[in-house]
Amino acid sequence: MMKRSNDDGAAREEATASAPKRSAQERPTIGAAGRFAIGAAIGAGLVARSAVRGGADFILALSAGRVRVMGAPSVVSMLPIHQTNAFVAEFARAEILGRVDVPVLFGASTLDPRTDIPELVRQIASWGFDGVINFPSVILLDGDRRARMARAGLGWQREVELISAAKDAGLLAAAYVRTGQEAADMVAAGSRLVCVNFGWTAGGFAGEPATQDTAGAAAEAKAVFRQVRRLNPKTLCFVEGGPIVTPQAAAEVCQAGNADGYIASSTLDRIPLETAVVDTAAAFKAVAGLTRKVEALKTAMLGDGRRFGLYGRSAAMTQLVRMIERLADSDLTVLIRGASGTGKELVAQALHRGSRRRDCPFVAVNCAAIPRDLMESELFGFERGAFTGASRARVGRFEEANNGTLFLDEIGDLDLSLQGKLLRVLESGVIERLGSNQAHQLNVRVLCATHRDLRAMSADGRFREDLFFRLSQLEIRVPALSERIDDIPLLAQNFLADFATRHSASPKVIDNIAYQLLIGHSWPGNVRELRNVVQQAAILTDGEVIGAADLVPLLGERAAARDVTQLPIRVANAGTIADTSAVTAETERDWILEALRRNRFRRGATAQELGLSRKTLYNKLRQYGIE
Repeated sequence: MMKRSNDDGAAREEATASAPKRSAQERPTIGAAGRFAIGAAIGAGLVARSAVRGGADFILALSAGRVRVMGAPSVVSMLPIHQTNAFVAEFARAEILGRVDVPVLFGASTLDPRTDIPELVRQIASWGFDGVINFPSVILLDGDRRARMARAGLGWQREVELISAAKDAGLLAAAYVRTGQEAADMVAAGSRLVCVNFGWTAGGFAGEPATQDTAGAAAEAKAVFRQVRRLNPKTLCFVEGGPIVTPQAAAEVCQAGNADGYIASSTLDRIPLETAVVDTAAAFKAVAGLTRKVEALKTAMLGDGRRFGLYGRSAAMTQLVRMIERLADSDLTVLIRGASGTGKELVAQALHRGSRRRDCPFVAVNCAAIPRDLMESELFGFERGAFTGASRARVGRFEEANNGTLFLDEIGDLDLSLQGKLLRVLESGVIERLGSNQAHQLNVRVLCATHRDLRAMSADGRFREDLFFRLSQLEIRVPALSERIDDIPLLAQNFLADFATRHSASPKVIDNIAYQLLIGHSWPGNVRELRNVVQQAAILTDGEVIGAADLVPLLGERAAARDVTQLPIRVANAGTIADTSAVTAETERDWILEALRRNRFRRGATAQELGLSRKTLYNKLRQYGIE
């Protein structure tokens, strides 16, 4: 009788569902005359089901397969670190039996002296397995270790006894062998299938080195199979392991050795998995690296402010972005100055997104758009009954922005009567709703913006001087578009791309002469005006290219009166346009060199990109000493 081994198996039996039992007559067989068969020696239900879907004719549940699934090499299955048979029964009954419609063979170990072989075979049959194979086997041990196992009574003869008991129990008996004598022993014991095992599979990251090549394995198999077939022509002859790590290698050995089939072990559940995981991980890594590279390229093209929605590579924009980065994480009030349409609210949003408050509310209030008699309740809120029509209490914008950022746009339009209340809130962080004497302590960062000269207004008494000094602790000046004309092409392209995305259309392009017209315009409405002009042109232009004639009606009389053919030459490519009338010769030399590099120093293509004739380009190359 089995002692602790089978006791543990019985305990696990209660924890796993029993598979349907088959009688000897109901058990399926392996292989048919003239048909090549494939066995899958695995350690997980998912691999088993996948193998069957791929055409496997039978499944071998082996301890080696399970330890491979657990991340260890197959050789671990030979170590006495667990009770092998209970280990195999547990996973195979839970994951494989009843879930595949091909024979399932139990990899049974005889290496534990406590194992009662007849009792083990009876249990295997009662669990619903269709057959037995001797695994782990002493054929995988070297000569000295194998001799010691034999002296302990745990050698090869125990495995022969196992196969004989399996045959007597009506199970499909299969045997791993390495030599002709071992094959003869198993045929005599009643094995229906003999598999020459060439040792641990060499492939993958944990494979053992192969001791022979496929030609040597084929010759060895052929000799063993010749002896097997003399003893019993009906015995199936299979090969496994060693140098067989690909379907091509399996075909080569099987064909040369005249095998009836092949048993795939780690070539199914370890080598492909390792390769797939490595390839997939590398692909994810490559995509992540590519994403970072693309982001870096976008930043190089659009400028460091791209992450804030501020596009441009001009010196003025670079300085603005550096100032935002320095002031973002401060809790001090910031006054953002700039003409209308320059993007002051974008700067405020950038300050918020770059701060520790980025995950808290950003609340914007346009002080010029709200009637003066409503502004106090808008900012501070009110209680029910505070005034006629106040049927319910309302939270003000300060409370709404608690822990976040409140942006007061056009602060210069705030009524003088409210400027004092705002100053008190900035000093104390406390607000009171209209109609209430209850104070609310808040944690709000206040950002303000204006296109007015607050210093002059405070000198004239139109803006409180103390509030001005409180607001101007930190200042950011947003440059007008006329100060960053080299950003105009980049901005125009971005506006066209955004417009096309919103309208599910291909983005239109602007030709060189039209770019010159855009750069030459004064842009009193700044970036807002540029966006409106570009989007109108995208709508009104019939073709895919926006030309100067399409822009003249949108830019007004000054543009119509201007001779665009006399405008300075500029580059029209991904934001590299530069006004050569306003820059140094060194700058013009640099952008010509950049255009040459982009076009691989093909002068014709470079001249076309720059909107120059070849003769003009050649003259400039000579002028700047570019060969």
